Amino acid sequence: MTLRRPGQRAGSRRDEPPQPFERYWPRTGTEPITARSALGLRLVLALLFTPVFLAGTALFWFWATQSGAGAVPTADSLYTLTAICGGLSLFALTDLIVVVRRRSRRRPPPDRSEGAA
Repeated sequence: MTLRRPGQRAGSRRDEPPQPFERYWPRTGTEPITARSALGLRLVLALLFTPVFLAGTALFWFWATQSGAGAVPTADSLYTLTAICGGLSLFALTDLIVVVRRRSRRRPPPDRSEGAA
C-alpha cells in the first residue's frame, strides 16, 4: 500500500513541499477532524513551570555547592536533583516555544485595511 498526500492522485509524484497543516498520512483514528491540542492550557503550564524549575535548578545547585562532607542530603543527591530540575526546565521551555509558535501560526494575520490612510 502506497500512502499518498491529500490531493495526490494514484501514480503521480509530488515534489513540492506540503502546505501548512497538510497531512502526510491518511487519518486512521476516530478523533474529530478539527481536534486540537489545548494550547492555552499548555501555555499557562509552561509559563508557570519554566521559572519554577529554573529556580529549583539554581536552588539545588547552590545547596549542593554549600554542603560539606557528611552533610545530609549528600552533594551527589543534590546534584541529581539539580540535573532533574534542569531537564524539566529545558522541557518546559521547549514546550513554551512550541506552543507560542503554533499559536502564532493558527492566528490569521491582522486586517490592515481599516487603519490604512
